[in-house]
Amino acid sequence: MILPAIVLALATPASVAGITSVGRDVAVSEPVSGRIVAVFSNVRIASRVSGDVIVWGGNVSFGPEGFVEGNLSILGGRLEGPEGRGLPVAGRISMPGTLLDLYLAEMRRAPWESPGPNFAAGGIRLLALSAWLIVSLGLLYLFGSPFARAAFCAENDWTGSLLAGALGVLTLFLAAIAALTLLPAPLLIPVAVGLAAFAVAAKVFGMGALFLLFGQKLLRNVSPSRRPAALAAGFGVLAALSFLPFVGGVLWSAASVAAVGIALLSRFGTPRYRVAVP
Repeated sequence: MILPAIVLALATPASVAGITSVGRDVAVSEPVSGRIVAVFSNVRIASRVSGDVIVWGGNVSFGPEGFVEGNLSILGGRLEGPEGRGLPVAGRISMPGTLLDLYLAEMRRAPWESPGPNFAAGGIRLLALSAWLIVSLGLLYLFGSPFARAAFCAENDWTGSLLAGALGVLTLFLAAIAALTLLPAPLLIPVAVGLAAFAVAAKVFGMGALFLLFGQKLLRNVSPSRRPAALAAGFGVLAALSFLPFVGGVLWSAASVAAVGIALLSRFGTPRYRVAVP
């Protein structure tokens, strides 16, 4: 009785608790008892997965024996089912539209690579730049003084802004990966939404302050009445530079990192009160 049990245990493939991958393709060739999280990675499912499969910026394909007992979420990628049968997913399948796919393809492209003749991606880029200008002008109208304080903070400490931005982006990215991997489903969505909202708010506010700073340097005017024109001028210069091959992508990426640092160092333009010590 003992020998057949040992033989059966050795013949049964071991179950993997879970898989997390960033930037490396995943090939599931043995059963997985936990969740699979892949960021900027393609996933090939050729065995049974008892948990959820979450893929951000990658494609998912199935082998003949592949099956997902949980939910399948694909953000910015394609889904290829097995030939001759339906999709082997017991839970819910969530996929965005093709616009997000194109946007993520632009994000995966390195700053020094040429974007290529993709008119749809170019149109999305123009729409995104237009949204930057509209949102920045709206925030300037509502929060003119915090924008000015943040721009002044960036002017006095460029090195600190870049360093704080790099550390902030890395921290948010690692926190998002940890949340996707460790948190249960009821907590995953609110935590992920909170991290994403903070990252977007920091970048949008910081970019607006950066536009204002560059525009004030161009116009040589820091008066409150000239802030909208200064912001528009600074935005126009950075937007035009972003379309240059090689240099534009690097400059825009550096500006994005610096923008997060500007928002963090200036505490979103919050005034720093001085406390008198007797």
